[in-house]
Amino acid sequence: MNESQFLISLRNNRDFIIQKWLDDFHENSLDMLDEASLLQDGLSYFAFMLDTDSPFESHEHVKAVPRYYKLLFDNNISSSQLLHSNHLWRNAVMQFIEEKLGDQIIPMKVVRKINLRLDQFERYIFDYYNECTNRLIADKESTISELHEDRMTIIGKMAASMAHEIRNPLTSVLGFIKIMRKQINDRSFDKLINYLEIIEMEFQNIQMHITGFLSFSKKDVIEESFADVSASTIIETVISLIYPRIIDENIELNYDAIQDCSLHIQKIAIQQVLSNILINSIDALYQVSTGRKIVVSSKIEGETYLLSISNNGPEIPTTIKDSLFTPFVTSKKEGTGLGLAISKQIMNRNQGDITFSSNQKETTFSMMFNLKCLQEIKEQSSLVIG
Repeated sequence: MNESQFLISLRNNRDFIIQKWLDDFHENSLDMLDEASLLQDGLSYFAFMLDTDSPFESHEHVKAVPRYYKLLFDNNISSSQLLHSNHLWRNAVMQFIEEKLGDQIIPMKVVRKINLRLDQFERYIFDYYNECTNRLIADKESTISELHEDRMTIIGKMAASMAHEIRNPLTSVLGFIKIMRKQINDRSFDKLINYLEIIEMEFQNIQMHITGFLSFSKKDVIEESFADVSASTIIETVISLIYPRIIDENIELNYDAIQDCSLHIQKIAIQQVLSNILINSIDALYQVSTGRKIVVSSKIEGETYLLSISNNGPEIPTTIKDSLFTPFVTSKKEGTGLGLAISKQIMNRNQGDITFSSNQKETTFSMMFNLKCLQEIKEQSSLVIG
């Protein structure tokens, strides 16, 4: 048998060879692609194998490798599976020669050419796989580096925010301690109880800020228990804490329109939310030269207790309105953008919500409490205790 007859015999038995490869493929559980795609790949590979005189790089089967094997790569087909598939192909060709042409003289020069072509293709696909793998590793390393930088940025922002939120109450505590020391030296004790109450509230303020920061972590946080609290008590307590700032900033505060209501809530946490909103309102009024106003009002609407805080400061920028409650989003030059994000979490935890509206004349934040849900929480708590 000469070379030409040998190639003709291979071509005439193409279907036998491909079918043998497919049978071995399935027996070895190499389910890389569907049957139709495997058959199409087998036909293309067969033509490539016998075109030993055509340039390797310009063959259509080789040109299709980046597209075809990227599909395999993206579907987590390992390089060992590809190698195994190629070995099964070579075995199918050799089995045909052994079974169909075993009693004839085989032109080994052609067999060697075919083997060299198959070897060349193996090297090519492994080089491609290595390239894909290296690119994937490089992309992952780049992503890890970016995530690390983002995490460090977030940690820095969290640290700055925590320092900012804790420094203010500590400064207040230090001031009252100095006043108390002077009054003790002067044996003037009439206001000491009031000062101690303020210091206690400031430490509660620090505690609720720390709890708020920890709520962003995945670790369990010991949460404040729910209790029945008068809404007007919450409002008056927070206002008494920030009233010195309101006076210093020459702000007119109006909170006469308050409808009282008993809320089953986390008292300190809700005070933190109201404090955040009022402090934000004060900060917003820095940009108003005269006629600074803050209005606090509340009312019951159906099953909702609505607490609103309005100020006549500038409009919240349109660019951040949709993401205002997202961490680190803020319009303040020295703001951290965590106060409202924490407030949103606290309100959701207390079966409520916080929303806002803002225009050129007025900005209003609304704290909404679902009275029905809060009553259900109270009843469930009573059952557990009982």
